[in-house]
Amino acid sequence: MDSALLAQLVFYGLAAAVAAPVAAAVSAVILSKSNRAIVGALVFTAGALLLDVVIVVVVLASGALDDGGDAGAYLDVLLGVLFALLGVFAIFQTEDPEKEAARRARVDSIAVAKLATLFVAGIAVQMINFDAIAVMSGGLKEIAQADMGTGDEAVAALFLLTVMLIPYYVPAVMYAISPQRAGKLLSGMTEWIVSNSRRVEIVTGLAFGALFLWKGLAVLV
Repeated sequence: MDSALLAQLVFYGLAAAVAAPVAAAVSAVILSKSNRAIVGALVFTAGALLLDVVIVVVVLASGALDDGGDAGAYLDVLLGVLFALLGVFAIFQTEDPEKEAARRARVDSIAVAKLATLFVAGIAVQMINFDAIAVMSGGLKEIAQADMGTGDEAVAALFLLTVMLIPYYVPAVMYAISPQRAGKLLSGMTEWIVSNSRRVEIVTGLAFGALFLWKGLAVLV
């Protein structure tokens, strides 16, 4: 895997990670409220990983992204439009205390669920984060168009997923290293994410919209 591909995978992986702040909040609440904190957070992560692996296998095996030319640039433009629309839509949303309370209640109910439910929740949260999955497709496009064998493609895809799923498993790693310090940090992070979800959607939507549009149009124009 050459440095150019590595840089592209880091870019798409981090973009997908930033697009999924809710996953970090859910992981943090699991760690603070579950009786099996670290195991619960990792099972939650495993659910998301399973969905992503299925998508990766289907996309790469289908050869849908193998075509060269400007297909990748058009995909970046499409991602830019998607993020921009999400950001604009969030601007016109109104703050609703009832929705925020319901959001907190849903996260709390997931945190104290059984391991099987946490696994399913990981799948569900990743499905809801369709924008993160859309960004992942950009990374898969880079892998599909690179001149690599099946083994190297698998390694590259695993690297992409490792970066993409940072919001899921990094809270558990932090908690394992220092439970008390991580607990305080993650609690504050969760509160901020839940309280500022609309602002996060606006900033990430418009910022990534502009970035992906620039990345795609720089090739096409």
